[in-house]
Amino acid sequence: MKLHQQFDLNLSMAKPLGRELMTLPPYIIEELITKMSKKGYTVLKSSAYYMGIPQSIIVIKEFTGPFVSHFTSKIRKDFDEASRRLGINELFM
Repeated sequence: MKLHQQFDLNLSMAKPLGRELMTLPPYIIEELITKMSKKGYTVLKSSAYYMGIPQSIIVIKEFTGPFVSHFTSKIRKDFDEASRRLGINELFM
């Protein structure tokens, strides 16, 4: 079974930042994707961007067995942890 979780860009957080959002290094999203990939996830980013940031990121994981519901929350936890370490935890919801 493939589980997926979509993380949408939090526009209410991005709009007030304005120019400050542009100071994020361009590689920061790629670092987030790399960190999630190293944990065994398949990561897709939207082709639609807002100020250089993808409007959504989808994280996919192949699971088998009775622990599927446990891993649904684990995807969220791993994404939150990786984005928090990069300092962009409030950009995606």
